[in-house]
Amino acid sequence: MKQIQRVWLLSIVCLLTSFFVQAQTLKVDTIQIPKEDLAKVSKSLDTGKKQYKIIPRIATIRSAMVPGWGQIYNRQYWKLPILAAGFGVNIYFIIHNNENYQLFRSNYQELTAKGLTSVPVTYNGITRDMTAAQLKAGTQYYHRYRDTAILFVLVIWAANIIDANVTAHLKTFDLTDDISMKVQPAVTTPFMNSPVFGAKITLALK
Repeated sequence: MKQIQRVWLLSIVCLLTSFFVQAQTLKVDTIQIPKEDLAKVSKSLDTGKKQYKIIPRIATIRSAMVPGWGQIYNRQYWKLPILAAGFGVNIYFIIHNNENYQLFRSNYQELTAKGLTSVPVTYNGITRDMTAAQLKAGTQYYHRYRDTAILFVLVIWAANIIDANVTAHLKTFDLTDDISMKVQPAVTTPFMNSPVFGAKITLALK
């Protein structure tokens, strides 16, 4: 069962790490272009194709519907193996633990219904006589770990949705440092229609 915890923790850590990697990548890729060169740059980049636009709401909905769909929409294909590993391993343990749970449960019910002291059970390729206490303990054990694996799947699903949403916002967030200040003359008439000359400061934040 420790393998479940390791895979789950690894999946969550990888997804959370991707948030910070994405933020740093966007920050590094930000380039300041002089205003006089903007027209030249726009002309050189104009190929007639429609620019790919990412909408966070769409990324979130797609990840909620199908895990990994939002990552594909965000064009982060390298996250798909992480999600596949997290879901695959936990689904395997759900099936494995549920089979053993049903095995111990059915034998425990048979033993108590017939009033027997022990019943032969084939477990891990070995047939042995098990008492009611052993069957009950096995039933509770595999029931607990089956439900734990289900919980891990739900947590990874939620992390997948959060990752798609945060990544989409980071890809559409403007990280440029364009802050300009303009000082312009201004004329106001605050009292008795008498003009007052002064200066107006305008801050442009982008």
